[in-house]
Amino acid sequence: MFPRTALRICVILLLAVPAFARNRDVSGHYERNGENEQASLDVTTLPGDRVKVSGIALWNTRNEKYGPNIGELEFEATLKDDVVSWSDRDGYRIVIRFSRNALEVTEHAVDGHFGMNVTFAGHYARTAAKPAN
Repeated sequence: MFPRTALRICVILLLAVPAFARNRDVSGHYERNGENEQASLDVTTLPGDRVKVSGIALWNTRNEKYGPNIGELEFEATLKDDVVSWSDRDGYRIVIRFSRNALEVTEHAVDGHFGMNVTFAGHYARTAAKPAN
């Protein structure tokens, strides 16, 4: 009887592993730096497989006379299989795919949603495990 019980335990553990791996703790501060633009996102894990995402994106950072164009983002959404998506009322949609120490943002943008040329799209590196308060 012991081998059958051990087999059942192994099967249960093998089935449970993907559930634990799917929604790892993605909390942290993430940054994307370009030649004339930059963005950062702070992600906080909430109860119930939810996350809070807040960030700022800048375009035209080299313009000393007029300064950069600035966009801000803040929302809460459900994290499923290391992916978060959120849509605004005007049709803007963002999808964030988390990997081990980074994230990838894709946008389905509405022209001018954040201002001229401001975007959150791109590859971000995790620079801190938890967002700064």
